[in-house]
Amino acid sequence: MLVIYMDGFSKKVDMEACLRKGLHTEVALMMAFIEQQNIQLDDYTSKFSSLLENGGRGIVINEYYDHVSVSNVSSDQYDLEATFKQDLPNYVRISQVFMLWAMLEKTLSYIVKRLSEQKNIKFRDRKDESIFIYNIRWLEEIDGIPNSAPYSDVVNFLDNNVRKVRNALVHGSQPDVTHKYFEVTDTETIISSNYVWEICMSIELLSRYLAHQPVAKE
Repeated sequence: MLVIYMDGFSKKVDMEACLRKGLHTEVALMMAFIEQQNIQLDDYTSKFSSLLENGGRGIVINEYYDHVSVSNVSSDQYDLEATFKQDLPNYVRISQVFMLWAMLEKTLSYIVKRLSEQKNIKFRDRKDESIFIYNIRWLEEIDGIPNSAPYSDVVNFLDNNVRKVRNALVHGSQPDVTHKYFEVTDTETIISSNYVWEICMSIELLSRYLAHQPVAKE
C-alpha cells in the first residue's frame, strides 16, 4: 500500500489494484475514441452523396463538365462514391483493429512486468508463443487459471482470430481465419464496425478477469 499526502490528509492507494484496472481503463478510453470516430465517419459518409452534388468544403464541381474533385482527387480518375463511402472507411476500421491490438499487447506487457516485480516473481523468458499468449500464460502463473468458459473463449478469440487478422492486415495477406463480421475478397479484407466492437468487448471482458471484477454469467 502506498500512502500519498495531499492537503494534510493521507490516502491509501492499493497499487496492485490500480495496476490490475489498467487494461479496463485503457479499453474504456479506446472504446470511447472509436465510438466518436464512428459517429463522425457515419455522418460524413451519409452526407457524401449530397456534397458531391451540391459542393462542400474541399469539393469542387465543374458546372461545364461532368467533373467533380474532392481535395484534388478527381472523378475522372476514381469512383468517388465507392472510394469515400466504402474503400477508405474500411481503412479506418482496419486502423481501429491495429490500435486495439497495440494497446492490448502494450498494456498487458506492462501489467505483467510490474506484477511480477511486486510479487518478486522472476519474469520468465518468452518461448515459441505469441506476445499475447506469453503475457496471458504468465498472468495465469501469477493468479492461476480462471475456471470459466467465457475466459477461455475470449482468450481463444483474441489469439486465434483477432491476432491472426491483425497480422494478415499488417503484412497485406489474407487471414486464414473467418468471422461473420468481416469479409475476405480477392483484393482486400473488409472489416465491419461489429467486428471492431466485438474486439472491444472481448478485451473489456478480459480486463474484468485481470482486475478480479465480477463477470456476468451468460
